[in-house]
Amino acid sequence: ALRAPQVAELIGTATRQAFVNIVELCLAERVDALLLAGDLYDGDQTSMTTARFLAAQLGRLDQAGIAVHIIRGNHDALSRITRELVLPDRVHVYRDQAQAIALPRPDGAVPVVLHGLSFRDHRAEASRLGDYRPPVADAVNIGLMHTSLGGAAGHDPYAPVASADLGRWGFDYWALGHIHKPMKVGKDCYRYCGTPLACSVSEAGQQKGIILAELGE
Repeated sequence: ALRAPQVAELIGTATRQAFVNIVELCLAERVDALLLAGDLYDGDQTSMTTARFLAAQLGRLDQAGIAVHIIRGNHDALSRITRELVLPDRVHVYRDQAQAIALPRPDGAVPVVLHGLSFRDHRAEASRLGDYRPPVADAVNIGLMHTSLGGAAGHDPYAPVASADLGRWGFDYWALGHIHKPMKVGKDCYRYCGTPLACSVSEAGQQKGIILAELGE
Protein backbone atom coordinates (compact mmCIF):
# COMPACT_ATOMS: atom_id res chain seq x y z
CA ALA A 1 0.00 0.00 0.00
CA LEU A 2 2.90 2.38 0.73
CA ARG A 3 4.50 1.70 -2.65
CA ALA A 4 1.33 1.63 -4.76
CA PRO A 5 -1.67 3.51 -3.31
CA GLN A 6 -3.75 2.65 -6.38
CA VAL A 7 -3.31 -1.07 -5.62
CA ALA A 8 -4.37 -0.47 -2.02
CA GLU A 9 -7.48 1.32 -3.27
CA LEU A 10 -8.29 -1.53 -5.66
CA ILE A 11 -7.97 -4.16 -2.96
CA GLY A 12 -9.78 -2.07 -0.36
CA THR A 13 -12.88 -1.68 -2.54
CA ALA A 14 -12.78 -5.04 -4.34
CA THR A 15 -15.37 -6.86 -2.21
CA ARG A 16 -17.90 -4.04 -2.54
CA GLN A 17 -17.33 -3.80 -6.27
CA ALA A 18 -17.89 -7.55 -6.55
CA PHE A 19 -21.22 -7.19 -4.75
CA VAL A 20 -22.21 -4.29 -7.03
CA ASN A 21 -21.37 -6.50 -10.03
CA ILE A 22 -23.62 -9.26 -8.64
CA VAL A 23 -26.48 -6.79 -8.18
CA GLU A 24 -25.97 -5.48 -11.73
CA LEU A 25 -26.11 -9.03 -13.09
CA CYS A 26 -29.33 -9.73 -11.17
CA LEU A 27 -30.90 -6.58 -12.61
CA ALA A 28 -29.71 -7.30 -16.16
CA GLU A 29 -30.97 -10.91 -16.07
CA ARG A 30 -34.20 -9.95 -14.27
CA VAL A 31 -33.76 -12.83 -11.85
CA ASP A 32 -36.47 -13.85 -9.41
CA ALA A 33 -34.16 -14.13 -6.40
CA LEU A 34 -30.59 -13.73 -5.19
CA LEU A 35 -29.50 -16.46 -2.74
CA LEU A 36 -26.63 -15.71 -0.33
CA ALA A 37 -25.48 -18.89 1.40
CA GLY A 38 -23.57 -17.37 4.31
CA ASP A 39 -20.48 -15.28 5.12
CA LEU A 40 -21.77 -12.09 3.62
CA TYR A 41 -19.18 -10.27 5.75
CA ASP A 42 -16.27 -11.30 7.95
CA GLY A 43 -16.49 -11.37 11.75
CA ASP A 44 -18.41 -9.12 14.12
CA GLN A 45 -18.87 -6.39 11.53
CA THR A 46 -20.36 -3.18 12.98
CA SER A 47 -19.32 -0.57 10.41
CA MET A 48 -22.24 1.68 9.52
CA THR A 49 -20.51 2.42 6.22
CA THR A 50 -20.81 -1.26 5.39
CA ALA A 51 -24.39 -1.28 6.63
CA ARG A 52 -25.38 1.68 4.46
CA PHE A 53 -23.68 0.18 1.41
CA LEU A 54 -25.46 -3.16 1.89
CA ALA A 55 -28.85 -1.52 2.46
CA ALA A 56 -28.45 0.59 -0.67
CA GLN A 57 -27.57 -2.37 -2.89
CA LEU A 58 -30.35 -4.56 -1.48
CA GLY A 59 -32.71 -1.65 -2.00
CA ARG A 60 -31.89 -1.63 -5.72
CA LEU A 61 -32.96 -5.27 -5.96
CA ASP A 62 -36.10 -4.63 -3.91
CA GLN A 63 -37.16 -1.80 -6.20
CA ALA A 64 -36.76 -4.16 -9.18
CA GLY A 65 -39.01 -6.78 -7.55
CA ILE A 66 -36.11 -9.19 -6.89
CA ALA A 67 -36.20 -11.22 -3.68
CA VAL A 68 -33.04 -11.74 -1.61
CA HIS A 69 -32.68 -14.72 0.74
CA ILE A 70 -29.76 -14.71 3.20
CA ILE A 71 -28.45 -17.26 5.68
CA ARG A 72 -25.67 -16.48 8.16
CA GLY A 73 -22.57 -18.69 8.15
CA ASN A 74 -19.64 -19.06 10.53
CA HIS A 75 -18.00 -15.74 9.59
CA ASP A 76 -21.08 -13.54 9.90
CA ALA A 77 -23.00 -15.48 12.57
CA LEU A 78 -22.22 -12.89 15.23
CA SER A 79 -22.53 -9.80 13.06
CA ARG A 80 -25.09 -7.27 14.22
CA ILE A 81 -25.61 -5.67 10.82
CA THR A 82 -28.34 -7.96 9.50
CA ARG A 83 -30.03 -7.93 12.90
CA GLU A 84 -30.08 -4.15 13.24
CA LEU A 85 -30.58 -3.00 9.63
CA VAL A 86 -34.09 -2.18 8.49
CA LEU A 87 -34.10 -4.32 5.36
CA PRO A 88 -36.39 -3.97 2.34
CA ASP A 89 -39.57 -6.05 2.23
CA ARG A 90 -38.20 -8.53 -0.31
CA VAL A 91 -35.08 -9.33 1.74
CA HIS A 92 -35.38 -12.30 4.07
CA VAL A 93 -32.68 -13.24 6.61
CA TYR A 94 -33.30 -16.73 7.97
CA ARG A 95 -33.35 -17.27 11.71
CA ASP A 96 -31.52 -20.06 13.55
CA GLN A 97 -34.64 -22.19 13.23
CA ALA A 98 -35.45 -23.63 9.81
CA GLN A 99 -37.97 -21.78 7.68
CA ALA A 100 -39.65 -22.53 4.36
CA ILE A 101 -40.54 -19.44 2.31
CA ALA A 102 -42.48 -19.51 -0.97
CA LEU A 103 -41.29 -17.20 -3.73
CA PRO A 104 -43.92 -15.02 -5.41
CA ARG A 105 -44.78 -16.69 -8.72
CA PRO A 106 -47.06 -15.85 -11.65
CA ASP A 107 -50.48 -17.46 -11.70
CA GLY A 108 -50.24 -21.03 -12.93
CA ALA A 109 -46.47 -21.29 -12.39
CA VAL A 110 -44.98 -24.15 -10.39
CA PRO A 111 -44.47 -23.03 -6.77
CA VAL A 112 -40.90 -22.50 -5.60
CA VAL A 113 -40.11 -22.90 -1.90
CA LEU A 114 -36.80 -21.80 -0.36
CA HIS A 115 -35.59 -23.53 2.81
CA GLY A 116 -32.88 -22.19 5.08
CA LEU A 117 -31.53 -21.58 8.55
CA SER A 118 -28.81 -19.36 9.97
CA PHE A 119 -26.20 -20.07 12.60
CA ARG A 120 -25.97 -17.91 15.69
CA ASP A 121 -22.47 -19.04 16.63
CA HIS A 122 -19.21 -19.18 14.70
CA ARG A 123 -18.93 -22.90 15.55
CA ALA A 124 -21.33 -25.62 14.42
CA GLU A 125 -19.91 -29.05 15.10
CA ALA A 126 -23.07 -31.07 14.39
CA SER A 127 -25.15 -31.50 11.25
CA ARG A 128 -28.23 -29.29 10.99
CA LEU A 129 -29.82 -31.21 8.13
CA GLY A 130 -32.40 -32.79 10.41
CA ASP A 131 -33.64 -29.33 11.41
CA TYR A 132 -34.74 -28.49 7.86
CA ARG A 133 -38.38 -28.90 6.98
CA PRO A 134 -39.34 -31.66 4.54
CA PRO A 135 -39.91 -30.75 0.89
CA VAL A 136 -43.24 -29.21 -0.02
CA ALA A 137 -45.26 -31.45 -2.33
CA ASP A 138 -45.82 -30.34 -5.93
CA ALA A 139 -43.25 -27.55 -5.64
CA VAL A 140 -39.64 -26.92 -6.53
CA ASN A 141 -37.73 -27.06 -3.24
CA ILE A 142 -34.42 -25.23 -2.91
CA GLY A 143 -32.28 -25.38 0.22
CA LEU A 144 -29.65 -22.92 1.44
CA MET A 145 -27.01 -24.46 3.72
CA HIS A 146 -23.65 -23.38 5.09
CA THR A 147 -21.59 -26.53 5.59
CA SER A 148 -18.17 -28.10 5.18
CA LEU A 149 -19.87 -31.36 4.07
CA GLY A 150 -17.53 -34.16 5.18
CA GLY A 151 -14.61 -31.78 5.61
CA ALA A 152 -12.43 -29.79 3.24
CA ALA A 153 -8.75 -28.87 3.19
CA GLY A 154 -8.17 -25.45 4.69
CA HIS A 155 -11.58 -25.30 6.36
CA ASP A 156 -12.62 -26.11 9.89
CA PRO A 157 -15.42 -28.70 10.20
CA TYR A 158 -18.65 -26.76 10.09
CA ALA A 159 -22.14 -28.27 10.26
CA PRO A 160 -20.81 -31.48 8.63
CA VAL A 161 -23.21 -33.53 6.51
CA ALA A 162 -22.80 -36.33 3.98
CA SER A 163 -23.61 -35.41 0.39
CA ALA A 164 -25.68 -38.59 0.09
CA ASP A 165 -27.86 -37.38 2.96
CA LEU A 166 -28.47 -34.12 1.12
CA GLY A 167 -29.69 -36.15 -1.86
CA ARG A 168 -32.01 -38.23 0.28
CA TRP A 169 -33.63 -35.14 1.80
CA GLY A 170 -35.65 -34.66 -1.38
CA PHE A 171 -34.86 -31.07 -2.34
CA ASP A 172 -34.40 -30.27 -6.03
CA TYR A 173 -31.34 -28.10 -5.42
CA TRP A 174 -29.02 -27.14 -2.57
CA ALA A 175 -27.24 -23.76 -2.70
CA LEU A 176 -24.21 -24.40 -0.50
CA GLY A 177 -21.84 -21.99 1.22
CA HIS A 178 -18.53 -22.22 3.13
CA ILE A 179 -16.14 -23.74 0.55
CA HIS A 180 -14.35 -21.02 -1.43
CA LYS A 181 -14.10 -22.70 -4.82
CA PRO A 182 -16.91 -23.79 -7.18
CA MET A 183 -17.79 -27.42 -6.68
CA LYS A 184 -20.51 -29.82 -7.72
CA VAL A 185 -21.58 -32.19 -4.93
CA GLY A 186 -22.10 -35.86 -5.72
CA LYS A 187 -24.21 -36.92 -8.69
CA ASP A 188 -26.96 -34.44 -7.90
CA CYS A 189 -27.39 -30.81 -8.87
CA TYR A 190 -26.05 -29.39 -5.62
CA ARG A 191 -23.31 -26.82 -5.84
CA TYR A 192 -20.93 -24.48 -4.08
CA CYS A 193 -20.56 -21.31 -6.11
CA GLY A 194 -17.42 -20.44 -4.16
CA THR A 195 -16.49 -16.85 -3.39
CA PRO A 196 -16.98 -14.13 -6.02
CA LEU A 197 -13.32 -13.09 -5.65
CA ALA A 198 -10.19 -14.47 -4.00
CA CYS A 199 -10.13 -14.15 -0.22
CA SER A 200 -6.41 -14.83 0.23
CA VAL A 201 -3.17 -15.23 -1.72
CA SER A 202 -3.61 -19.01 -1.55
CA GLU A 203 -6.67 -18.70 -3.81
CA ALA A 204 -4.79 -17.02 -6.65
CA GLY A 205 -5.64 -18.64 -9.98
CA GLN A 206 -8.89 -20.23 -8.81
CA GLN A 207 -12.04 -19.77 -10.85
CA LYS A 208 -14.27 -17.22 -9.14
CA GLY A 209 -17.82 -16.06 -9.68
CA ILE A 210 -21.42 -16.90 -8.84
CA ILE A 211 -23.99 -19.35 -10.20
CA LEU A 212 -26.75 -18.07 -12.47
CA ALA A 213 -29.40 -20.77 -12.40
CA GLU A 214 -32.47 -21.11 -14.59
CA LEU A 215 -35.52 -23.12 -13.55
CA GLY A 216 -36.59 -25.45 -16.34
CA GLU A 217 -39.37 -27.97 -16.76
